[in-house]
Amino acid sequence: MNAIDLINSIPSLKPDSIPAASRVIPASLPAAQRELARKLHFDGMHNFRDIGGYQTHDNRQVRWGMVYRADKFSSLSEEDKTFIQNLGIAQISDFRSTEECRDSPHNLPQQVGIRVNSLPIAVDAAQIERITARLQQENATADDIAHFLIEANREMIERFTPVYKQWLQTLLNENNYPHAFHCTAGKDRTGLAAALLMQILGVRQEAILQDYLATNTYTAERVNHIVHFIHEQTMHQVNKEVIRTLFTVQAHYLGEAFTAIDEEYGNLENYIEVALGIGQIERLHLQALLLEPLSQF
Repeated sequence: MNAIDLINSIPSLKPDSIPAASRVIPASLPAAQRELARKLHFDGMHNFRDIGGYQTHDNRQVRWGMVYRADKFSSLSEEDKTFIQNLGIAQISDFRSTEECRDSPHNLPQQVGIRVNSLPIAVDAAQIERITARLQQENATADDIAHFLIEANREMIERFTPVYKQWLQTLLNENNYPHAFHCTAGKDRTGLAAALLMQILGVRQEAILQDYLATNTYTAERVNHIVHFIHEQTMHQVNKEVIRTLFTVQAHYLGEAFTAIDEEYGNLENYIEVALGIGQIERLHLQALLLEPLSQF
């Protein structure tokens, strides 16, 4: 069994589907209840969440229901497809490589005409399904995988900044909202994208890190399931901690990306303006689109 088949064969933890009409949309809830519903329910996705509600330095917050970060859209159930329609998503930005898209194509509702923006970031360590195959062939340790992921975050800055620039330009168009962006697991390429967007919006540092590390909380049950499944399917050839490290994030992974920014561009503000093409006018426009006054509880 190859890596793609292995990942795709992992059985669901929750076989009983919730009807789309009964699923909670955070933006439709009273303000005090939205945080608890940040991660949205899907049968075939495990890391789909609203990035609304995070507070900025100037005491505003990111608007709910405008931008979602996610894992791959290739295993959507029929109820999932209806739910996607209910969210009103206008555009999806896909950071997966050409090979990942070929192996796990989108399974989106066709009748609503969601625009898909292909923005491939072909970083080896971020392509989880392909790395899983290597784990069966190499005697990798958890430290090896962590180092690999640290280097991946540097590579995303050093090689793929033009892709992130292209993505951010699409966010300047109000017709591209509600917007979802994703990769395969929704944690590395997507995690950096979320952090860059929130930096531009002026979100507080602790909230940016909270959002990045939330992958570990929201996918904990799923990751435990994957660890056990792959360990058993590979006849215990792959160490459990190696698998767990591959499917989770650590703060210093993201920190390495921002270290690379300082090394390559001097500082974050210079990187945002020069490399990402977001000057003061563009930043104010994004903030006008995506920020709102703090909710009054």
